Amino acid sequence: MRIPHYLIRNASGCFVFRLRVPSRLQALLGRKVIKHALRTQCVRAAQQHALILAERYARAFEHFGWHRMPRGPSVEDILANVAEGGLSRYEIDLASGRVQASDAEDHRRAMEALALIGRIDHLRQPSAAPPASTVLPPAAVAPTAPAVAEPLTMKQAKIAWLRSIEASTTKKTLSIKTAAVEDLVRFIGEKRQLHALGRPDLAKWYQFLRDDGIATPTLTNKQSYIGGKHGFFSWAMASGHYPPGDNPAKGHVSYTANEKRKRKKFGFKAFTREEIALLFAPENFETLPLHTRWACLIGLYTGARVSEVGQLRVLDVIELEGVPCLSFSDEGEHQSLKSESSRRVVPIHPRLLKLGLLDYVKTQVRRNARDLFPNGKEDAVNGRGSWITKAMGNYLAKIGSSWPKAKRGFHSFRKSVIQELQGAGVASEMRAQLVGHELDDEHHAVYSREFTPREKLTGVRSAQFSSPGLSALAFDINVDAVIRPVNT
Repeated sequence: MRIPHYLIRNASGCFVFRLRVPSRLQALLGRKVIKHALRTQCVRAAQQHALILAERYARAFEHFGWHRMPRGPSVEDILANVAEGGLSRYEIDLASGRVQASDAEDHRRAMEALALIGRIDHLRQPSAAPPASTVLPPAAVAPTAPAVAEPLTMKQAKIAWLRSIEASTTKKTLSIKTAAVEDLVRFIGEKRQLHALGRPDLAKWYQFLRDDGIATPTLTNKQSYIGGKHGFFSWAMASGHYPPGDNPAKGHVSYTANEKRKRKKFGFKAFTREEIALLFAPENFETLPLHTRWACLIGLYTGARVSEVGQLRVLDVIELEGVPCLSFSDEGEHQSLKSESSRRVVPIHPRLLKLGLLDYVKTQVRRNARDLFPNGKEDAVNGRGSWITKAMGNYLAKIGSSWPKAKRGFHSFRKSVIQELQGAGVASEMRAQLVGHELDDEHHAVYSREFTPREKLTGVRSAQFSSPGLSALAFDINVDAVIRPVNT
């Protein structure tokens, strides 16, 4: 973990804040270095405290350079006030917006100290212009925080947001989002007003995480939870706790071209046709439990996510326009989806019908089963599909032990399906509706229509648009013998 240059450890192991005074101000302030004992051995706590001190002193140095104040005890007092973040020597009249002091000189110095620690933004401007000696430079006056319907502190906002998403979020995702917003609140401060935050505050938080060694993928996830479409600040705007408009937590973190290449290289790898043939070879495939076999086959012929397969109910096997389909939704109890575009109806591939998927469903109906796969636990930390992930991992460790090293898992079926559909000439709009992707082009989202189940299965042929459908998937597997006995 990197420690900022302004932190050092003393003999007891506690951190000390150490800052070099700019050379142009050393004679003015009568010192070359400023030190403060932070009285903590925790790196994160020391970093947070040091960042606040560094910012305050930067503003103080800028202000001293502006006014060229003479050396003397008052300089020491103001520096102390900067470090303490308080103004115990002075009385602040919030009604008039003035600082009460014994004479004009003390008044001027009090106002300067007030500006240095950023308290001037909490005062209202007096009705009459103050004496010339008390007028602050424009840079020292912070803009007034915009009004909101219901102001909240960061602590209150964190609790309210987590409560609002608790019912519709899996246990694992909720814990990740909780960690992200708690990191933000810890850095900003529990008592800070949410609506007073701006882009600079969030930029400092992201930089703090970078300095703490957080990698870009993790930063991107945190940005998604805090500044994403359904994140913390979007909720705050919709709820009237933050001014509508620019999302201050958005757009700070992105992948570099090199990071994108690495991410693509080390992400899940699609199965080759040879690997699929080995995975579904009868002598190998029959070693898996029946529920796991059907889960793998559904993944191979739909490209669905493991969580979507694991939470399928018997009622999600439907027929539309004479076409048997699987409905991926979040309408049932303990069901959830990654995004709005994940809600979709996918026709059942003819190969799955031939293998007897509908017979398997009827067997579950006779057993009065609610779920297509009863193995899935509703309170599983990693979601209803975690049992499939584990089973697939164990299976790959046995079957693919000699394969070239790569990241493989159930998600590899999804990549295989997408790439096969692309190779078969299936249009991007059709692929997106089949696998639950959201197209980046806003034109498609606004003007494109939903394809019918028949079109999704067999394709579309017209003068304006032409594309094959899901039936273009043609994997060479032969597992009839290990699927047909539905009562095993």
